[in-house]
Amino acid sequence: MKETSKKRISNIEQGIMNFEVRYSIDLILTKIVR
Repeated sequence: MKETSKKRISNIEQGIMNFEVRYSIDLILTKIVR
């Protein structure tokens, strides 16, 4: 049980990381366009 919950948490953390990376890339791209 503990291992599955850990996996779930790590998956959520990975999703947050991916979102942050995508958001920062969008900011950089918009700065370059401007």
